[in-house]
Amino acid sequence: MNALGLAKHQGLGNDFLVALLSDAEKADLERRVRDLAELARATCDRRTGIGADGLILATGMSVTQPNSASEADETASRPQVRRVEMTLFNSDGSRAEVSGNGLACLANEVARTFVGGMEISDGAESPDELLALTVDTADGARRVTLSAELATAEGGSLELVEPLAEVHMPHVAPGPDISASLDEHIRRVLGSVQRETGDVGNPHLVINAGRPISARDTADLGAAFEAHFPRGINVEFIWQTEQEDSDSADSSSIGMSVWERGAGLTQACGTGAVTAAVRARDWGLVAPDAETLIEMPGGEATVSTDEVDGHPILSVWVEHLGNHVWPLDAPSLDS
Repeated sequence: MNALGLAKHQGLGNDFLVALLSDAEKADLERRVRDLAELARATCDRRTGIGADGLILATGMSVTQPNSASEADETASRPQVRRVEMTLFNSDGSRAEVSGNGLACLANEVARTFVGGMEISDGAESPDELLALTVDTADGARRVTLSAELATAEGGSLELVEPLAEVHMPHVAPGPDISASLDEHIRRVLGSVQRETGDVGNPHLVINAGRPISARDTADLGAAFEAHFPRGINVEFIWQTEQEDSDSADSSSIGMSVWERGAGLTQACGTGAVTAAVRARDWGLVAPDAETLIEMPGGEATVSTDEVDGHPILSVWVEHLGNHVWPLDAPSLDS
């Protein structure tokens, strides 16, 4: 393997480079590139590289086999069920446990990969649920479902139209403690605002700022607040917003800006949106049982509740931006 194929995807302006690798390709990559963190920094650099918030290496993709002959007969009408292992790097080369938008982008690339081999007869309807994907992350398995319209592109190949990913997240657990020095820092800058940490596989600090926070203030305050945590943390500033089409007196919408550990100021954060939505419900900022709309600089996402297990579900539109080829160095002679 002389070059690494990378597909660039974005969800809410949160963009990722995705590589789907066979076991042999992964072994070859690790032989040629001794420092994958440096590979992430190089490819994600927005001046000298391709540019992205993170790099995703996905391996071990497998299709779940039907349990019986009758199930096999129904395969064509069922969503494709696959499993992959995700290794995620932030743009600064640090490893990340999980990313909501990253999971959505990975699912979109997996769907694009297998949809090219599908055949849909004239007049057939696109499946409501195109892909069911289990992703093994550094914090355990995550489930992603992806729906999209299917259209025939020039040349006869199939393409996805307006793919929507639903990322099934764990319950928000307590995050790291807020130290007395951080508490004083927040009070000094923002006053007596609500603030609490949370963890959905990666740590978050959510602050109810009560007003929109500019990009500059998000970057300055986010970096300053994160410095209080030895292992870093994602920082979300939230505030109530009003929905024009809402008929309810209860707000179900919040604004959010985000400072991400390992990536800095970004357009959006999927795990941050989930943590912020749950904290907003805890604080009475939004209706407790309603779907919560999170408005971020990169766009809008929704967080709902799974009716079966009560877990939060992040819904985000994803987009394929293009394919890239990144040349690799030749392997060393002693490898």
